[in-house]
Amino acid sequence: TCGMEPINNIVDITNFCLMETGQPLHAFDYDKLIGGKIIVRKAYKGEKIITIDGVERELDPSILIIADQKRPVAIAGIMGGKETEVTDETKNILLESAYFDPILIRRASRKLGLASDSSYRFERGVDYLGVEQGSLRALAMIVESAKGKITHHRDLSCQARPEAKEVISIRMEDINHFLGASVSQEECVQILQKLDFMVEAEQQQLAIRPPSFRADIKEGVDVFEEIARIRGYDNLPYRMPTIPTFNMPLCQKRQKREKVRQALVSQGFNEIITYTMISKDVLQKAGQKELHGTEILNPLSADQEILRPGLFPNMLMTAQYNINRGQKDLRLFETGKAYVSGEEKERLALLMTGVRRKDWRNLQENAVDYFDLKGIVEQLFKVMRLPKRSYQEQEKEYFEPGLSVSFFAGKETLGEMGSVSKDILAQWGIKQEGLFYAEIDLEKVYSLAQTKGKFQPLSEYPCIVWDISLAVNKEVSFQEIERIVTERGAEILIALELKEEYVGEKVSSDKRGITISLTYQSQEKTLTEEEVACVHERICQTLIDDLGAVKR
Repeated sequence: TCGMEPINNIVDITNFCLMETGQPLHAFDYDKLIGGKIIVRKAYKGEKIITIDGVERELDPSILIIADQKRPVAIAGIMGGKETEVTDETKNILLESAYFDPILIRRASRKLGLASDSSYRFERGVDYLGVEQGSLRALAMIVESAKGKITHHRDLSCQARPEAKEVISIRMEDINHFLGASVSQEECVQILQKLDFMVEAEQQQLAIRPPSFRADIKEGVDVFEEIARIRGYDNLPYRMPTIPTFNMPLCQKRQKREKVRQALVSQGFNEIITYTMISKDVLQKAGQKELHGTEILNPLSADQEILRPGLFPNMLMTAQYNINRGQKDLRLFETGKAYVSGEEKERLALLMTGVRRKDWRNLQENAVDYFDLKGIVEQLFKVMRLPKRSYQEQEKEYFEPGLSVSFFAGKETLGEMGSVSKDILAQWGIKQEGLFYAEIDLEKVYSLAQTKGKFQPLSEYPCIVWDISLAVNKEVSFQEIERIVTERGAEILIALELKEEYVGEKVSSDKRGITISLTYQSQEKTLTEEEVACVHERICQTLIDDLGAVKR
């Protein structure tokens, strides 16, 4: 009925008493104990034990064991050993009932990867006074139903007894204020005494000592809850609390974080939330072995060894999970914590893969590329009103060569972006090309973001659009072209747009052809063709002189 497997009369009695009293017990085959006694000690380095589940386990000095004269016979508070277990041939037993430190048992259980009904209770703390009660209950059942005879009974209570629970002093005024009721002192005393609390009442004040088995009672509010529970919540009056109004300053960081989220959601991204704890293997698998996460002293599992130094491994795990289940068109982002050099940093991770956009009017499905993600990042920076941004090529193990950049605002490095390396995708078993990833330092974005923008009215005068077609060296970046054009056309140039890039027979192999569209407009008057031509020619000549460009 309790869901436990019947084994034999002695073991069944110890299990029954565990369920009945909450006190774990263990019975040893006394005749198999070398020296006829047990010793509680720390394990020696290299010691081993075969537990009753038939598995050999290696011990170390951090693990508490029960031993006979020569060897371990049980892992204290967790599981007994195979060599001294009670069998159908057992004639004499040694019954052990104990109290073990919860932290010690929890650490040993995690280290060995071994849990049991006993460890479950010891980890959470058993009643110290229940040690003897559980033992006596088991003895009585053994004598009655197993026809046992007690030959020796010894109390080995150690001096390191848990301290008696402290007295909790509370006033009746506090009880009634908390409950919003009028409960008499006599009623409170009566309720608590029925729950085995020791209570001394004097002048509208109670001195209370909880029973040993109530480890959850630590302060006054816990006592208030007991009184409310027994009195009945439905017997407490209902009243709306008085809530005074006050001005709370808005959290700027939270507002900016929400602005980032909204900007990405409006561009079709979905937010995800992943765990901050990862394994070292996952970090290496993501090609980021040079990063060092903050190690966790007592990890719950091998998958939670360190606090992540970045969000890249988590994004790869999420992409793998979704792609393997047929979800191949992904636009994902996460705002989460990364832990670098002992400091907590807020980061933003972006991932794109799959088809750019599905539209029944367009039969051809185009896959997203590197420039799609770059556009998303650039749009985000515009929404946050960051100062002038710039990009610089970089080489990273986890990005494809020539398809990764770091981006800056002034001299501040904001993050990195690139096409995930095919080798990394293969290691993760992601059978889909074209996975693009960006990671941004949100702390720097928040500090540089401008909360107020500057606007100017639309000009009422017409604009003039002229194009420039050039052949430039392949190593010349569009960023450099944009800088020169913007500087030389500052008076009347209002927009610059890349219209075309050409690489082929019509230009030499070391160059590429580009066409850019320039929009000229004034806020004060209608521009003449001569005025535009002067500025336009100045821009063209600077591009030719500074970059070695050739007009096409």
